This record gives sequence, C-alpha cells and structure tokens, in this order.
Amino acid sequence: MKSRSTPAAGQGASDVRERILVTAELLFARQGVDKTSTRDITTEAGVNVASVNYYFRSKEALAEEIFMRLAQRVTVLRLADLSRVMDASRENRTALRLEDLVDCFIRPYFEPGVHGALLARFILQHRLDPSEMTHRVFEQYLNPFAMEFIEALCLTDKRISRVDWLWRYTLLTGTVMLAMTDVGPKNRMSALSDGQADASRTEDLKHQLADYLCRALRSG
Repeated sequence: MKSRSTPAAGQGASDVRERILVTAELLFARQGVDKTSTRDITTEAGVNVASVNYYFRSKEALAEEIFMRLAQRVTVLRLADLSRVMDASRENRTALRLEDLVDCFIRPYFEPGVHGALLARFILQHRLDPSEMTHRVFEQYLNPFAMEFIEALCLTDKRISRVDWLWRYTLLTGTVMLAMTDVGPKNRMSALSDGQADASRTEDLKHQLADYLCRALRSG
C-alpha cells in the first residue's frame, strides 16, 4: 500500500509533479479545463489518482498553477521581443513601428507549444471569477509587462496621451482574448460566413487580428 507521502512510489516527487503539469496543460489545451477530469490527467500521465490531490490539492489549484506557468512563458517571450524591437529602434534611430509592437503582443498566442488559446481562456476566467492565485499571476507577470508595453506604445505616437494609450491597450487585450477563445472547428466566424472565414485557420486569424489592431490603435 502506497503511503500518502509517496503517491507514486519509485518516482521522484519533482518528476511526478512535472509530468502532471505537462499532461494537464496538454489536455486542458486540447479539450478544455471543464471537460478534463482528474482521472483523464492521471491516466495520461501514468500516475495514481491521489497524485493530483497530493501535489496540488485539487484540479482547480492545478489549473491555477498552469495559468502561472503559461503567463510566465508568454511574458518571457514578449519581453524578449519587446527588447529586440526597442533595441533595433535605438540602434537604427528609427521610430518604433506599431506593427512590431502588435506582433510582439499577439505572437505568443500563435507560437507552437505555448498554448495561447488556453492562456486566453484562463485570463477570461480570472475576469469572471478571480482568486488570490490569479491575482498573483497578474501582479507578477501580466501587469509588469503591460506597463512596459504601454510605455512603448506611447513612443509610437506622442500626440496621443498616456491615458488614451491605456484605454487602447485595455481594448486591445479584450479584442485578443475574445478572438483567441473562439478558435475551435465550430467557431462563430465560420458559422457566420458559411466557412468563407474561419478563425481555426491560424494564419488567417493572426493576419486579420494584427491588421485590425493596428488600424484600431491608430484611429483618432
């Protein structure tokens, strides 16, 4: 009989914990958090059912930790892109391009292996039902990047006030979240257009989203 302190005998605790996290993220991204059971996760990960409760207390707490990991991963990518764009502007003595900043913001949502659509769903869930953990995700990762990104936006057009850029950034994020949470095979865009436009076509969605955001941010 396995003791509660060793729910997966013969395996390192950190290995088991990481396997659960990786497996849960893949399943959440593929079929959604609500439609993924604890047993689905443990079966796919090859660990016993008690492991999720042992390491994470509940599926909800496991989901929140995955949100933290996703936010950290996306923030690292964005900061690297933002630094590259800012450095190029300074070195070449050219104005920051809004197109480059928009690409910096949305690229992680389309990057293979990042699971951007899952992150978007987590962010929307936080808006609907925030917890202490999701507040920490925003405070530690998403808000600090947002402040740097807004400062960069201000440099693209100094005629626009910082307050207006804050509004535009907030509306930008809302647009991206809405777009990225309806990308399945039965997405509304496909239904409305009878398949002529389809948000599940990744490159089409990325192109249309980037074009719309740049136009909206420049308006006025």
